[in-house]
Amino acid sequence: MRTGEFYADSLRTMGLNVERFEYRNIIFQAFDLGGQTTFQEIWPDYVRLSGAVVFVVDCSRPEDFEESKTALYKALPDIPEKAVLLIAANKADISGVDPYVLLLKHFDLYDIQQKGRFRAVNIFHMSAKTGSNLYQAFDWLIETMTGEIILPTINIHNVCIYQTESGLLVGSSSTNSNHGHLMEDPSLITSMFSAVNTFAQASLGAGVREILMKRSESAGDDEVSDNYKLVRVEEADFSVILIVEESDSMRKSVQIGKDLVLWTRMHFPDFDIKPEIVDSSEIHGYLQMKFPNDLAKASI
Repeated sequence: MRTGEFYADSLRTMGLNVERFEYRNIIFQAFDLGGQTTFQEIWPDYVRLSGAVVFVVDCSRPEDFEESKTALYKALPDIPEKAVLLIAANKADISGVDPYVLLLKHFDLYDIQQKGRFRAVNIFHMSAKTGSNLYQAFDWLIETMTGEIILPTINIHNVCIYQTESGLLVGSSSTNSNHGHLMEDPSLITSMFSAVNTFAQASLGAGVREILMKRSESAGDDEVSDNYKLVRVEEADFSVILIVEESDSMRKSVQIGKDLVLWTRMHFPDFDIKPEIVDSSEIHGYLQMKFPNDLAKASI
């Protein structure tokens, strides 16, 4: 982040390094703390001063996950309330580990989010060597801390609208720019509803808004992102989940999700227990009218 280059001879942090760097006109004062048990004793003195904590996990060493989780949970009480917690799942380029598994199985981040202590919690798989997802993670960090939308245009691949309390599907849509009509990608649709189910069954807190979803092998090449992500906006009556690119702005996605909730309310002025399913072409038509620059372009 400081130099824009990878140094193969970088050494492990021993104790404390203090770095100052600029990214997107934001000055970061960073305390780089060694992760060894001996140095964990000094963590509280620095995390108490921080508006954001980046907790780096070595994905290539799953045998150390439990030790990493213990260290994280030990540090949690010292992180200021309303701070931002970013889990950096590093070395994802060589590990083959799905960071979503890390999220669910090893670090219980849902539990952390439900307690509502932090402004936001998120996990990014990344590689400090290749730079993959490094800048996307810091874009999210800046958006969350400042409220600024870093990337004004996102790529909507699909939308799912459902009743919040009952979980009943209200409607979904996907776009195909080649033919001008709707296209259903079975792997995408299946993954989407599986993830929606995960959201519903976990009874997540309002702070849980983002979840990573692997792109299928048949999805085609994409220079923007390796994966999809789902962004959820939940209101008392209706909830919206958008499938966007992994690197897209969550804040912009949430704004569009809130707009779709309002649109759904107007569509069902006499809200009852079981509204009819909205035709997918109607959802697509609204997206095309209101957010034409944000509809994903189908691969040619």
